[in-house]
Amino acid sequence: MSVLAKIQSLTKQLYPTGRVFKMPSNGFLEKLTNGLAVSEAKAYSDSLSLMDSAIPDNDTFDLSDALSWERRLGLITNLSVSLANRKLAIKSKMNHPGTVKARQHYLFLERQLQAVGFAVNVYENRFDDGGGGLETRSPITVGGGAGLDENQLNEFQLGDAQLGGSFSGVIANNIYAGKDSVFDVGDNLRFTFFIGGSPIGTLAEVDEGRELEFRQLVLRTKPLHTVAYLFVNFV
Repeated sequence: MSVLAKIQSLTKQLYPTGRVFKMPSNGFLEKLTNGLAVSEAKAYSDSLSLMDSAIPDNDTFDLSDALSWERRLGLITNLSVSLANRKLAIKSKMNHPGTVKARQHYLFLERQLQAVGFAVNVYENRFDDGGGGLETRSPITVGGGAGLDENQLNEFQLGDAQLGGSFSGVIANNIYAGKDSVFDVGDNLRFTFFIGGSPIGTLAEVDEGRELEFRQLVLRTKPLHTVAYLFVNFV
């Protein structure tokens, strides 16, 4: 039975039983009752639609709802990303910062990234120094060349080897990779961490169309003073 039919049936049951409320088929009172039921059914469906569009936890949350919430929450709108992943990103932003006390822990960032569909892992820059203590390592040491930008001498290679390399996969302050690639991390790496595949030092793959979304989420979640080294291929 439709919502309209249910409202009509319920309304008729609520009328008194006296003769004055007798309801002939297609009579004035029945037409009035049915007309009011139409508006009540519309109010009911509109209220359900409002709730469905308020939270991305249902199948009726559509592309227009996603676009509206991305605009409200300051998220990047990428029409090439599936609606399912866009809903995950919206839910993540709605829940931020939430009640988690350890929001500066690296595993919190890892969970936030994985929750919206990024298959990456996050690692602290803390390694056993072999003497009972801890040390930090550069991304070149950790990756063994993974994620390294090779530098050529003009357009020529120096023999069979290129002239060194640099690591520009950095997220520090900017949503655009080109601006962060020249960020001077310095010699103290205690405030750096790594994002990549498993195990540490291997490359993870992220949809190229979601790069800005990825960087935005990292910037929003990581402690402000920290810098992320990326072992990530955007493909």
